[in-house]
Amino acid sequence: MHTFLSRRRLLGLTSGLSLGLLAPIGAARPAIAAAAASAPISVSVTSGVAVSARSTSTTPGDHVAVLHLASDGGSNNAALNVISENTAFSAAEIGGQETAHGTLKIGHINPSVSDAQSDADAAALSIDLRANPNPEPGTVRGTAAQGIFLKSTTGGTTGKIIHYQASTGETVFALLPDGSLLLRPLAAPPAGTREGLTLCNVGGKLGVVDASGAFTTLG
Repeated sequence: MHTFLSRRRLLGLTSGLSLGLLAPIGAARPAIAAAAASAPISVSVTSGVAVSARSTSTTPGDHVAVLHLASDGGSNNAALNVISENTAFSAAEIGGQETAHGTLKIGHINPSVSDAQSDADAAALSIDLRANPNPEPGTVRGTAAQGIFLKSTTGGTTGKIIHYQASTGETVFALLPDGSLLLRPLAAPPAGTREGLTLCNVGGKLGVVDASGAFTTLG
């Protein structure tokens, strides 16, 4: 393992090897690819930016950084693990200027080539709200963190707050900026579920479906 301590030496490393270490291994020079595969890099700094990379490429597929976990079976092995001990700010910050894409794009792929239900317990986004693992003696473990928080700090938005769209392009569900809900009209009530009541729009009438599948209009 190579450890780089000084910022000057670190910047020299990133500027000199950025084409090799920040590109897919297949595109790297053979010597650099072999070094990266056998000798991981550890960076430790006391001030300044630890790692900085900048690209001006407009070639499709040229990313500033590519992290590829190319082995299956690790129970808690991630391609990227971000940890912060700073309570004053977020662990990760992402900013973009897209006009027709999400600032953060998550794509989940079913790993099975034959079973459409193999990933029924998976999720494209998973949030775990945890208590402090080392509470003071006599205190109650818990957390008051919110699961998802949405806010516009510069005047609000006229766009949908939450928008689920089918593969056909039809809106299935949307939370509108005024707080109202948009539900796609269904031709018939959905099947009941033991998990609770289902709120739905059946033929233009808002109602709920109970566990037995009975539909009751509201209002």
